[in-house]
Amino acid sequence: MADSSQQEQARRCGRAWRTVLVYALLGAVLAVAFVGYLRPQLVVGWEGLMALCGF
Repeated sequence: MADSSQQEQARRCGRAWRTVLVYALLGAVLAVAFVGYLRPQLVVGWEGLMALCGF
C-alpha cells in the first residue's frame, strides 16, 4: 500500500511541475509579445508561432 501511495504522490508532483512549466512558457511567450509591441524593430511573427504550435 505504501508503494502505491508514493507513486501517486510522485505523479502529483510530476503534474505540478508540468503545470508550472506550461505557465512559465506561456508567460515567456506573452512577455516576448509585449516587448514586441514596445519595440518596433522586434516584430513577432504570429503566423510562424501559430504554425509551430500546430494551428
